[in-house]
Amino acid sequence: MNTEIIHFLVGLWHNKPLIGALFAIVVTQILKVPVHYFMHGSWDMHKVIDAGGMPSSHAAGVVALVAALSYVVGTRSATFAVAVVFAAIVMYDAGGIRRHAGEHAVLLNRIAMEMSRMNMQPETSATTEEGERLKEILGHEPREVVVGAIVGLIVGVIFGKWWL
Repeated sequence: MNTEIIHFLVGLWHNKPLIGALFAIVVTQILKVPVHYFMHGSWDMHKVIDAGGMPSSHAAGVVALVAALSYVVGTRSATFAVAVVFAAIVMYDAGGIRRHAGEHAVLLNRIAMEMSRMNMQPETSATTEEGERLKEILGHEPREVVVGAIVGLIVGVIFGKWWL
């Protein structure tokens, strides 16, 4: 293998904020399966790849990035400041805008179902081109964002302090 590629891969492996953020995302996506079981009484392995739900992998990833960066570059750096603003925007989007889009999808799906039952379905309905219903769980409730942020903080501190 080319030495430049090896140096690149080693550099990625030693990048605490990157590895910490990715690890936090993976951990929270995996946690969604047992959390779903305890909340709903059924195992759903698709939760590993689904957006939305408890805990927020969006929040976990960005908070882990911020926490690890605080150890690597310090809290006075411009990089840290950019990461904090980025994290705030992502968490606001995950817990607000995307959640509201999901709530709109619920209503649109309900309207489309009613119109279909009444034989009034217009040419454009609340389905995708393939005829599937709109995805309703897009974002997160505030508690899902908070739990994701806590997981991200723990993972980010661990990676920031002790990763390689």
